[in-house]
Amino acid sequence: MTDANCSCFSSYIFALSFPKSPSSLHDLPLNIYMVIFGTGIFVFVLSLIFCCYFISKLRHQAQSERFGYKEVKSMVVFCTYPQRFGQTCAVCLEDFRVKEELGVLPCQHAFHRKCLVKWLEVRCVCPMCNKPMAGPAQPRAGIGTLLDELV
Repeated sequence: MTDANCSCFSSYIFALSFPKSPSSLHDLPLNIYMVIFGTGIFVFVLSLIFCCYFISKLRHQAQSERFGYKEVKSMVVFCTYPQRFGQTCAVCLEDFRVKEELGVLPCQHAFHRKCLVKWLEVRCVCPMCNKPMAGPAQPRAGIGTLLDELV
């Protein structure tokens, strides 16, 4: 019997907690609407700022992980290798042809010249073994390098 009385009482309380007509929702004071709207705008602006910050951080990180064409040319040996005839380029999955210009990385993996340049402009690792490529040596800003720039 107590369960029936308890459930009846909880149903009554539940019915009282919700408004009976939709017009009673409009009876809230204006300052409550302003607080809710202001909080929503604040959360939206804050999330927009965080998104912009993380996107710029990712772009900067992607720029720092790429090599330019001149840097790639200074790091990679480009020449023809007749002994690599019949092997496959891991980037484009095509076989090497006779007298085709190949790029060989310090880890001794060979690729088509164009494939390797495009790959290293996006990622600074070997396409086969994922070994990081060391960038070209950065000259120290001393008197000698300043004179070289002036000449």
